[in-house]
Amino acid sequence: MSTGLMTSPTPIAAPPSPSKRTTTIKDNLWRIAVVVGLIGVWWVLAIASDLVSTPSESFAALAELFADGSIYRHLNATLQAVAIGFLVAAAIGFPLGYMIGRSKFLGAVFDPIVAGAFAIPRIVFFPVLLQIFGVGVGAQSAMAALAAVFPIMVSTTAGVRAINPLLPKLARSLSLSRLQTVTKIYVPAMAPSLMVGIRIGFSIAFINVIIAEFFAARAGLGLLALRAYGRLDLPSMYGIIVLLAAIALVGNMVLWAVERKLGDKA
Repeated sequence: MSTGLMTSPTPIAAPPSPSKRTTTIKDNLWRIAVVVGLIGVWWVLAIASDLVSTPSESFAALAELFADGSIYRHLNATLQAVAIGFLVAAAIGFPLGYMIGRSKFLGAVFDPIVAGAFAIPRIVFFPVLLQIFGVGVGAQSAMAALAAVFPIMVSTTAGVRAINPLLPKLARSLSLSRLQTVTKIYVPAMAPSLMVGIRIGFSIAFINVIIAEFFAARAGLGLLALRAYGRLDLPSMYGIIVLLAAIALVGNMVLWAVERKLGDKA
């Protein structure tokens, strides 16, 4: 007679149904139609105004920037500042949001402070960051971290407070350690709220890096676009704007896909 515990077979994920695949295809077709429509509007604006370059001119100018290699230094500076700032914001925002959400005392003390600080435009702190980090990626990264930490913190706090009160009891009944409780119980339950904060934090970090590059930077796509505007090189300026929009769109689509998967698991 076997003394071991019986284990149930690992469930096999069912393939997506035909109706779900059809819905996905329709969604993608509509997204393509929206992009084509926006490019059409762009063409109309370019024909109507000398201040707007045509899509073909803008894409050609962007391709030229990649061909001569002049854009890579600026692209690397922007992506590096966004990545560093976002990771620093996550490293600070997650634990602080978790502690504020778990403690009634910390919540009562810090909720109004966080709400008030969230409303302050981060750009007002940029001169201070320049004094501390100097002109370069350091100041841009600090700007991104300062901007992204609040949405991550707030979403984490909201996620902790929305956890089913039965889950901590489940963790105690399973004799889970504190770390196991957080990683195996709380994080999956908080996944939808956390991912919303991550997506918002990424977007805000990206926006604030570009804004910071407009004011003071040695390199960056924001600086490159500003220089193109100063030369009245409209095709290059609009081409860089398209690149910025593409980076933001791809980043958010990746995070949105991760959010959906984690939400399904949760």
